[in-house]
Parts: sequence; C-alpha cells; structure tokens
Amino acid sequence: DCARHKAEETMRETKLLFCGDVCFRHQKNRGPGHAASILSELETVLDSADKVIINLETPLAPDGVGAPITKSGPALISDPSWVDFLEEAGCGLAVMANNHTGDYGEDALSYTTELLTGHSIPYIGAGSDIDEAYSAYRFTSNGTSVSIIAVCENEFGTAGKSSAGTAGYAPERIGSKIAEEKLVSDKVIVVFHGGCENNPVPSPGCRARYRNLVRLGADAVIAGHTHCIQGYEYFQGCPIVYSMGNFLFKWSSIEEEPWYRGYIAELSIGDRLTVRPIPYRFDTDGSKIHPLAGDELEKTLAYIEKLSLLIPDTDELQRLYDGWCTISGLSYIKCLVAKDEYFSAQRAPDEIVHLRNLLSCESHNELMRRTLELAFTGKLGEAKEIAAEIRELQKIPT
Repeated sequence: DCARHKAEETMRETKLLFCGDVCFRHQKNRGPGHAASILSELETVLDSADKVIINLETPLAPDGVGAPITKSGPALISDPSWVDFLEEAGCGLAVMANNHTGDYGEDALSYTTELLTGHSIPYIGAGSDIDEAYSAYRFTSNGTSVSIIAVCENEFGTAGKSSAGTAGYAPERIGSKIAEEKLVSDKVIVVFHGGCENNPVPSPGCRARYRNLVRLGADAVIAGHTHCIQGYEYFQGCPIVYSMGNFLFKWSSIEEEPWYRGYIAELSIGDRLTVRPIPYRFDTDGSKIHPLAGDELEKTLAYIEKLSLLIPDTDELQRLYDGWCTISGLSYIKCLVAKDEYFSAQRAPDEIVHLRNLLSCESHNELMRRTLELAFTGKLGEAKEIAAEIRELQKIPT
C-alpha cells in the first residue's frame, strides 16, 4: 500500500499558477481583511495550486527608504503592508525581475527582499549583484524537481557585477543558467518580463527570444509586462505564454478595459507541460478580482485563442507589428536625439535617459529599428493602414 501510494503521488501532476503584474502605488491598504476581500472570489482557484507565482512589479518599502532613480517612465513604490496580499494569495514565489523593482534604488530593494524573507516568501530575479539576481528557485513537487529562473529586459535598475538590481537579460548568461539548472532539475521554467506595452500581439523579436530559450533547454517560458492580454503557443512541445496582463494594478489615470483584464496561466507538469488560461477582471478601484464565468468567460477564452493563432504565422506577426510601429514607434522615435552637450562632463543623466532606454531595452530597440526601416524603405504609409487592425485587436469582447 505504501509503495502504491508513493507511486500515485509521483504520477500526480504538479499545478503551478503564474499571476501577472501586481502594484499598489495608487491603492491604500485598509488593514486586516482587505487583501482577503480583494482575493475572495479567487480563493478556490489559488488554493488548488501546488505553488502560486506572482510578479511583484514594485518595491515594498516605507516613506524615507530609498529615493527615485533617474529613469524614463514612472518610479513605483508601494507600502510594505501590502505583503499581506502576497500572503493571502498563497504566494510561494515572488518574481522581481521587472522594470520597476529597482525604481527606488538599492535601499528599497534590500528592504523588500528582507521583508519577503521575513514573511517566508521566496523571490527570484533580483539580488545584491547579478549572480544573485540570476539565482534559480528550486523545489520538488509530486516527484518532479523544478527550477525557475527570472529575467527582464534591460531598462533601469538592473544588477551589475557589484551592484544590486534585477536580472537583466543577457543571452549567454541565461543560456548558461538554463544548462546549469538542467543538470539538477527535471524541468526548467524561465519567467521573462518584456514586450511592447498595450500591444496584444508579440513582436517578432519577442517571439524569437522566447523560442530561443526553449532551444536552449527551457521547458516553459512565462512572460509578461505588456499590461494587456497576449496569447500563448507550444513551441517544440513547450508552452510559451506571451503575456498574462495585470493581476492587480490600480492606476488612477487609466480606464481602458484591457488594463483591468488578464488571465492566470495554469501550468500543469506531468508527462508533458500544458498551459490553461484562467481569465479574470479586477475593479478599477482595485477592490476585487473577479474570475470570469458564463458567456463572458467563453468570449474571453475565444479572444485569447484568436490572439494565440496569430503567433505562429511569421508573415502575419510581422505585418501586424509594422502596424504597431506606426502607433507606438513614431511617438517614441522623436527621443532619438543626441546633442554634443549631452556628452560633456557636466551633462545631467536625465538629458539622455530616453535615448538610453530606447537603445538598451530590447523591445524598444526593436521598435526603433523597425520603424526606421519602414521609413527608409518608404513603407510607413502602408503600415499605417494596418494600425486600425491593432486597435480592433485591443478590444476584449465582453
């Protein structure tokens, strides 16, 4: 009987739930019971998992700890009391490889990691230096050993050889890390933070990067950052999730529907790895996350499937991305300015902050290169006609 029970346990699938971006910058924690209330309708879903993994898109530190770094885009920070949201969600792993973890510098990052450790929440994707930031989280469930690694595109707050920060994407380093983890674990999963914000279709460059992680040995890739839903695919039998959207991310100036909808990526590990989207929406005031049901659920699943079918089609993916370049690329490209005074000894970093980001961030770099190519070859006019299709794809049927 003991042998049979052990065999059954070994054969049982491991269920991992990957949740998208959480940030509490514009949300007040109302104390005991508030986080439980927000998550109450998801309790059954979250409790069904062997492990819940959440992308923590903000440092958690009190006023006076750290200060905003020089960067383009908003610097985010949230009250440390929100660690109770992670606890209430049953978070078994916090992912910190993203473009906001380092927003308030090393002191706020250190406070956050110590806070998580004090609440027995493991984390990956950030650390006191680049080696620690690339450390894998290893665990065994139902007889299967798993390693999870997290990396992000190279925006701001990334770690260096002797400086704290996040795990900035480096092809050779991530390849070596995957190979290292394959020696000690049955399955290796890479969580990747990158992509074009608000675009429901991944760029050709994103698809190439994520697929290459599979070629390097990753058994699954789970990605996010776009603040909107994107689809998923199986490449060489391995699931790649391109973006789950936000999990809980109240933003006072945004009312557009895609921001407040997403899906949990349920990754089942058995004889093979499979993924299933669990869609939800959250209230604009951040008061509740609602799993979808009935007709709304069916329409959203059909929408995710529609987006997913676009991913394997190389020509269609490029065509749609060209349309995106005219929506986003043309507005960004005006920042490609380099004046002599920017590079004098007295120059202020904020004078080149946008230029640096557009060239160092993988998705922004791709966007600039393709937009310039369209202009150089005289195809911008043709690409602008595709923009309307992107606008329609941004609309989630409800």
